[in-house]
Amino acid sequence: MNQAPVIQVNSPVTSFVSPGFNVLNQNEKQYAYHFARASWEGARICYFQRSYESPGLFYIFHKIFSTEKPQDVKQRLQQNGWSEEEVQQLFVYVAAVFQNSGNFKSFGDSKFIPEVSQEKFEQFITTSPGYQVDQVWESIRKYVYNYDKPYGLIDLQEKNGSNSYYSNNLNGELLEAIDKFLIAQGVSELNTRVVKVGDEIHVLVASVNEGQKDLGEVHNHKVKLVYGDFAPFLNSVVTHLTAALQYATNDNQKNMILAYIDHFKSGDVELHKQSQRHWIKDKGPVIETNIGFIETYLDPLKVRAEWEGFVAVVNKEESALLNELVNKAEDIIKYLPWPKEFEVDVYKRPDFTSLEVLAFASSGTPLGINIPNYDDIRQTEGFKNVNLGNTIGKLSKESIKFLDETDQDIFHKYQSEAIFLVVALHELIGHGAGKVFMKDKDGNLNFNLENTINPLTNQKVDSFYNHGEQWHSKFGEFSGAMEECKADATALYLSTYDDVVKLLLPKQSEEERRNTVFAGWLFVVHRAVQGLEFYNPEQKKWGQAHVLARNVILQSLIREDPEIIKITETQQNGKPYMHFKFDQSKLYTTGKKAISNLILHLQVFKSIGAGNEGVQFFSNLAAVSDQFLNYRNIVIQNKFPRRLEIQPNLILQDGQVNLKEYESTFAGIIESQVEHHLENIETTKELFLKVQKLFQN
Repeated sequence: MNQAPVIQVNSPVTSFVSPGFNVLNQNEKQYAYHFARASWEGARICYFQRSYESPGLFYIFHKIFSTEKPQDVKQRLQQNGWSEEEVQQLFVYVAAVFQNSGNFKSFGDSKFIPEVSQEKFEQFITTSPGYQVDQVWESIRKYVYNYDKPYGLIDLQEKNGSNSYYSNNLNGELLEAIDKFLIAQGVSELNTRVVKVGDEIHVLVASVNEGQKDLGEVHNHKVKLVYGDFAPFLNSVVTHLTAALQYATNDNQKNMILAYIDHFKSGDVELHKQSQRHWIKDKGPVIETNIGFIETYLDPLKVRAEWEGFVAVVNKEESALLNELVNKAEDIIKYLPWPKEFEVDVYKRPDFTSLEVLAFASSGTPLGINIPNYDDIRQTEGFKNVNLGNTIGKLSKESIKFLDETDQDIFHKYQSEAIFLVVALHELIGHGAGKVFMKDKDGNLNFNLENTINPLTNQKVDSFYNHGEQWHSKFGEFSGAMEECKADATALYLSTYDDVVKLLLPKQSEEERRNTVFAGWLFVVHRAVQGLEFYNPEQKKWGQAHVLARNVILQSLIREDPEIIKITETQQNGKPYMHFKFDQSKLYTTGKKAISNLILHLQVFKSIGAGNEGVQFFSNLAAVSDQFLNYRNIVIQNKFPRRLEIQPNLILQDGQVNLKEYESTFAGIIESQVEHHLENIETTKELFLKVQKLFQN
């Protein structure tokens, strides 16, 4: 058996602190409460999307810890001969399963297993008064510790992986044909899963309403839409959204909620798009929210989305700085290296706020968001950006490994400002700039086919997106990483313009700004090196889109100028180690040139929908050399424990909404997660035994 990773007991725990909640009035708190409840009830879906056994683990852990507090579990186990270390090994595993919505890392999509022995793990379950061993445990017990193929990585089974979007009797060729057929039928894949039942293809649509619809045939298989996937969870979502309606403060919020409700009832993605149209018009709300099937990183084919719902309160001071950036965005975009024909015709000034998260109900929490992801809305109607400020924990100096001492000092000192700068430019311009050439349903093009020249070839543009085609379907498994790479690289490129940096860091001196910019570049390339652990040498596959994006940036820099970054192998504490030195003097010369060339290629490929050329360009930079495989081994031998997060909870007591915070420990994470999930616990078991078996390997 391959050695599976464990979550270490010395993993740091970061709490989301939100002082802004205290200044909300009761109406705003009620609005936040019901959106948070809707978000968390929908988040149960994430377990079903992550792995076959994840919903079973959720059910068992919730039953145990809703009956016994962590301290009671600890006492029970120690009476059975467990050591303090073994208890903590168990608690960190349970906490990690809750936080990642399953037993695969949300950042990396690789499996983790309990560090305690299998015998003791079973003892923890079988001696609990809260859970009586039943079919759930018997169905998943063989998977919990199994890291052999195909159980260790999320992917299609034919690629030695497993997943919960597609039954294991479906292959990639058939799935590609099904998705093309769905697009032709005007059916979005976003909120679906696909299973083969006998000779029929069932496309499971997430909705409250149930029913079936015959669509036709693909490769001699009858295709049916089967509505009602996750119906109990979505019914709770609708209940809480309906309750939130009375606390909405304007028509945009009311219409947004009504569209959400209709979408979750029917499963019609066009209605979710309608909700997003109202959402982007709701400028500067005190409480910011979004909910639905949003990001497609988890799906092996990158077309089906994971559940996500968040609620946050606006940080007014940081939001004012971001608003200055928005005000100057049209001028800033002119710095970008592509021709004006590749930029949107009219820049729609988006809302850009810095938020303090009250609830982020999904398998992981990002640093920032730029949504909606619907290109037709983004280009013609606009989008929103949010910076999730209180999710960014400050790294200790000892956790910033491998950097040269001088670089380490600069990054440690300026990391908060640097990350704020990079995330702001990443979200607003990186994701917001650039045009996508499209044909609408009436056959009209949104660009001049005769006069638009491809700057990479100096030839006329001859490709575009037909109606219904999406970025993800054109660029496949690399689509998410290419988009994140463009956004990160754009942020680095624009940070070389001091007038841009001044907008976000007005109180800094010129020297401080240059050091902050350097720290921002260090942030990206340092994450690239640390992220080498997420590369699977056997499968030659990256497990995480953001990490792959940063490694492509790193390779672009090195290939442009091998002297810009020097990595020296050495020894430290008896283990192989390395020192990473970034030549700051080259940042504004060869560094900027490399990044300019990278984002030009990525934007042109995206604009014209050149999937084959784009993937070839990107995969070449994504290749990992023998030298970097050696660096990967060094990273793994010296890696710092992965941090875990703890979120507060909104509690409704006697008609009043209060914010409950928890201690920053593994036990605190467990308690918070048990209290986040209040409804449909037994329904989770029923759905697991009824539907999830279709995804069993």
